[in-house]
Amino acid sequence: MKAIISAACAAVLLLSGCETTKTTQNSVTFKTDKYRRVTSVILAKPSGSEVMDASLKRAVLSRFHTIVPRPLPNRTYTQPLVLVTPTTLEDYTRGDLKKTN
Repeated sequence: MKAIISAACAAVLLLSGCETTKTTQNSVTFKTDKYRRVTSVILAKPSGSEVMDASLKRAVLSRFHTIVPRPLPNRTYTQPLVLVTPTTLEDYTRGDLKKTN
């Protein structure tokens, strides 16, 4: 039992310095037309990557009718988002470059 606890403590200690994810606060705004169809999806803070933003918009649009089962006509809905992205190797190297400059 001591060995298991020691191994778990060592793993926690080793991994505590590793940031594995980043979270970002964002929101998305949906607008509906007179037929209750979603006409636009707008991110409050675009990522800067058109491909990533389009993918995120498709994902939140696919969940819209789960969140709002009966949307009203000509309405604007805002949904807060918390984006969780895994840290990549590029994130670590960018951090190292900032430290050396």
